[in-house]
Amino acid sequence: MSIKLASLLYIVPIAILAQTNTFPSTGNVGIGSTNPDSKLKVIGTTTIGGKWNPTNSIFRISDGANDMIMDTNELYGLSTLYVGVKNGDIMRLRTVTDSGNTDRVIFKANGDVGIGTNSPSGKLHVTSATSGDAIFKLEADTDNNNEADNPEINFSQDGGLVNYFIGIEGVQSTKSTGTQHNALIVGTEEVRDIQFINGDQVQMTVKTSGVGIGTTNPGSYKLAVKGKIRAEEIKVETGWADYVFKEDYDLPTLEEVDKHIKEKGHLINIPSAIEVKENGIQLGKMNKLLLEKIEELTLYVIELKKENENQQKEIEQLIKLNHERP
Repeated sequence: MSIKLASLLYIVPIAILAQTNTFPSTGNVGIGSTNPDSKLKVIGTTTIGGKWNPTNSIFRISDGANDMIMDTNELYGLSTLYVGVKNGDIMRLRTVTDSGNTDRVIFKANGDVGIGTNSPSGKLHVTSATSGDAIFKLEADTDNNNEADNPEINFSQDGGLVNYFIGIEGVQSTKSTGTQHNALIVGTEEVRDIQFINGDQVQMTVKTSGVGIGTTNPGSYKLAVKGKIRAEEIKVETGWADYVFKEDYDLPTLEEVDKHIKEKGHLINIPSAIEVKENGIQLGKMNKLLLEKIEELTLYVIELKKENENQQKEIEQLIKLNHERP
């Protein structure tokens, strides 16, 4: 046997033993694998490493100008990557186990996106899709550290307790009124109210029964304000006091007014200082009562003027008679 032939016979078994690309009769193809268990099985030990790294990719497609590279958990394109289908949903992102799968995000053909639902009813439909606590959260966080001072929108449901929160994240429970800066709590299922908060102080509360400013309890009033109000104009729609000028109005005599003042310490129909301190005044009603007193006073003045005119006539007649006497 010649030296060349012996050398060849020595090299061939080594090459065969080193070969890892196989094309067995099963029809499966292995690249880096001698026992492919799928139609195409590629085994590589390199990784792209979270950057544009074609030389470390396991799979690469190129047309000379654009590339797509891939390893076992990364896929990058040199330019825009398009993902689409001709029929059905555009894409579904799901969790896969040995026993089955669960869809997490779905992109519908009409552009609707569902997170936690396979049937989104809008362009973005998010639901927890679980039997436990449900939380939807949008947060502005520049460094992704989840500090307690980030602005956020938070929708949560814990059993039958529902809470909607817009404001600074803070440290809050399901029914918190917020703890930092400016915040807005939009109702719970039980009380269904809106609260505007500055720091730890509730500035305004909107309930189904009314609005409270400076108070969380407007009571039976549509608007309750604890503090001062400044306005350029206030319009009050109420009854008026023109009934004073009707002929059948029972105008109190000045003697009756004098007696009432001495006994009660205030005008007829006007609340006392103690009543005002305890109950306040109704602006519309009080304006009507004040007008009532002004109109009554006007009638008194007119009556006094008539009396004065009559007295003046009588005086003039007496003077005339005195002058005519011999």
